[in-house]
Amino acid sequence: MIERLPPTTALIVVDVQTGTLPNARTVPADDLLPRVKQLIDAFRRSDRDVSFVVSSGTAAGATEYGPGGRVWPEGFADLAPGIENRDDEPVYPRAGWSAFAGTPLARDFSMQQITDVVVVGLATTFGVESTARAAADLGFNVTVVVDAVSDPDPAGHERSVTRVFPALGRVTTTQDLVGAL
Repeated sequence: MIERLPPTTALIVVDVQTGTLPNARTVPADDLLPRVKQLIDAFRRSDRDVSFVVSSGTAAGATEYGPGGRVWPEGFADLAPGIENRDDEPVYPRAGWSAFAGTPLARDFSMQQITDVVVVGLATTFGVESTARAAADLGFNVTVVVDAVSDPDPAGHERSVTRVFPALGRVTTTQDLVGAL
């Protein structure tokens, strides 16, 4: 069981969007979306910050998959069905690996005196892990909700959940996290 989280805890919902939803394989979308929604609702009830980050393309620079700087097609970055932000909840488009790369998220959290972040979303080994790593590097206390993250690769997901996330912060479940708010 995780200890009670301070009121300066924010939820970061990473890439829970139309274009990435097919990558929800280790935790199927039918299980992932209700858990993410439950966490969003719990953060709202406890008057804590909720921020959404969506992949809008790729960063500049060539990779083994081709040239960088690609922009995803229209509709790709729309929040997944049933996941909606309120007017006071920002949606940060990003082309970098982390929710903090190329977005004002770190600045906004600093202004709001956020000390702890809870990370959920897609994909475990891409945006979620990159965001958790960056958050730890920036000095935030990091919690990853392991049943509210998913990836197309079971082995990669398992490695992140059992080896990487415990080294970056805490891991917990949706049920335990909601109880800690």
